Amino acid sequence: MPLTRASLARRMRRVGLAAVAVATAVVSTLVLAAPASAATYRYDCRRLSGNGSYSHPLALGNVTGRTVVAVNCPPLTSGAGYAHRYFSFTLTRPARVPSYAGASFALNAGRRSAVNPSLSRGPYTVMHTGAGLWTYNRSGVANGRYLPLGPLPGGGVLAAGTYRLDLQKLDSPLRSLSTPWFDVVVAVS
Repeated sequence: MPLTRASLARRMRRVGLAAVAVATAVVSTLVLAAPASAATYRYDCRRLSGNGSYSHPLALGNVTGRTVVAVNCPPLTSGAGYAHRYFSFTLTRPARVPSYAGASFALNAGRRSAVNPSLSRGPYTVMHTGAGLWTYNRSGVANGRYLPLGPLPGGGVLAAGTYRLDLQKLDSPLRSLSTPWFDVVVAVS
């Protein structure tokens, strides 16, 4: 059920306030949707430039005022070098409310490990995966994890610049071997 821009902004503000009050992960039942006025660009994740490493992230390009979706990203698996995949994107101006970045996926009995986002700029972590907001399908199964870019959990919005989105498979509490295939979504109004 898509939300209107105004209702999503209200929910993101509420979730942002809750994230400040609760220093751990925030559980939310938001259904994130791109603003109706924003253009959506879809790319095959496996055809993006870069190799997905820390020093050569997969490039999503400029995302200000639009939604960029990288579809069909291969699963993240346990083992050195495979539990993280990095993406880069550039904001040409500060993010507006509502804006978010993260991953959508489908969990099931064989793929119980979520794709968890964190955000950095250069060597500095801007937002750890603990600030991620969960989304759920109608059956109550988690189907995404996103970081709010506007409003940020501590207030304000993400400034203009180039950022690295780290998508990772966490070892615990679920010790599965792999995440599901996933889509990367960066929506900046």
